[in-house]
Amino acid sequence: MIASAARRLTGFGFALIGAPLLSLLLPPQQLVIIVLWLQVFLGVPTAFEFKAELDWSLLRQLALGGILTTPLGVVVLTYADPDIVLLIMGFCVVAAASILGFFPGVIKIRATRPANVACGMLAGVMSSSVGMPGPPITIYFMGQMGMPKRQRRAMLISTFSLLACVSLIAAFLSGQVQPDAFWMAIVLLGPALIGGYLGELLHNRLNVKLVERLALGLVFFAGLLCIARAV
Repeated sequence: MIASAARRLTGFGFALIGAPLLSLLLPPQQLVIIVLWLQVFLGVPTAFEFKAELDWSLLRQLALGGILTTPLGVVVLTYADPDIVLLIMGFCVVAAASILGFFPGVIKIRATRPANVACGMLAGVMSSSVGMPGPPITIYFMGQMGMPKRQRRAMLISTFSLLACVSLIAAFLSGQVQPDAFWMAIVLLGPALIGGYLGELLHNRLNVKLVERLALGLVFFAGLLCIARAV
């Protein structure tokens, strides 16, 4: 619920918050698949909701990069030690929150085709290995200072959902997707939908900068929690 509310408020934070918190209850291999399922479930309706604000050419280039590297992430998820996966997950979350929180104006990115594909490649391997395409994608879009905030939120949500679809297909083909993860995602979908509804209600009523700061603080804490569990 908390992760989904952050997603609707800022465009990011679903996997960055949800994955570390779920790691307290579930092994990495299972929680990654659950997070991917939830991002797919939540992403289908938002694709229609935000379709007028999306840059489809940019989305295709990010997806191409993700398709190229997603199999590598599946290999990591399959064979890596669970504690190593948790440690990588935690460090990625803390690093992303630190960059976005302390140096938001320093990173300025010009969206070119090679840059888009490269970002998608990095996000693809992270999506399929630790369930979090968030760090590179969020930093990439936050660095595009000329992009309107509403479009940025739409692009973030849609990109995460698209990469989750790619990663889930790769996980299916490798035999990583089990029925218990699907049914757990169905159970968690209810709270996620409620969180998304509350987040959308608050989006037009709260100061956007304040909300982003609060979300980043929660992301940072979740990353530290993940590292603490790994060690």
